[in-house]
Amino acid sequence: MTLLEVQELKRGFGSKTFNTRIEVLKGVNLSIKRGELVALMGPSGCGKSTLLNIIGGLLRADSGKIELDLLNSKYVYGKENPSGVVEVRRNGIGWIFQDFHLLEQLTAQDNVALALEIKGMKEEEADEKAIEALIKVGLEDRIDFPAGQLSGGQQQRVAVARAITGSRPLLLADEPTGNLDVKSGEDVITLFKELCRDPLNPISILMVTHDPMLATKADRMLLMKDGITAASNIKDAWGVTE
Repeated sequence: MTLLEVQELKRGFGSKTFNTRIEVLKGVNLSIKRGELVALMGPSGCGKSTLLNIIGGLLRADSGKIELDLLNSKYVYGKENPSGVVEVRRNGIGWIFQDFHLLEQLTAQDNVALALEIKGMKEEEADEKAIEALIKVGLEDRIDFPAGQLSGGQQQRVAVARAITGSRPLLLADEPTGNLDVKSGEDVITLFKELCRDPLNPISILMVTHDPMLATKADRMLLMKDGITAASNIKDAWGVTE
């Protein structure tokens, strides 16, 4: 079942009047199924982050549309300003960044629970949800540790736990292993695959990465070039077999 459908998405920056206009996205089409891990690659400046920002409701497109199919409702958006797609960010999409964006003096539990409380959840329920998420990402023995005392890989797992609370079906991961060593990066990808294959509540992940070896571990890879996306044959190039 398709979770996300992006159709003919276009976005440019600058002014046509002063001849400074740059068309970054030139008609992007892509779809992601439920429970699928998709890697998005491409050269720096090709528009990968712009695409993620539009899908995540942080930036509006010039044209095109996005359909996010939740179990109880469908969101259709793309050209709206961020203030018009609050529900998409609240209920549909979680973010994971290269930087962890944790408060180092707070515990792992408090970092996750705080994000829920900011959205209006009561403290007791937020604490319960935070513990559930931290257990799910394998940090049951680090729940009460200050974030600043955790390793880089563990801090990224806290960030993942924060992103999956609230049962959002789609995660957008922008270079999630960029600040990690090779082993920790591989562990994060393994965690992503486990979350996607959860038999009770599978999530989908669209991951931007510059690392071709990590990209080969995804279910599918897309290459962004010249403002559009296409299937990547990188697995063939690296001799990877399923």
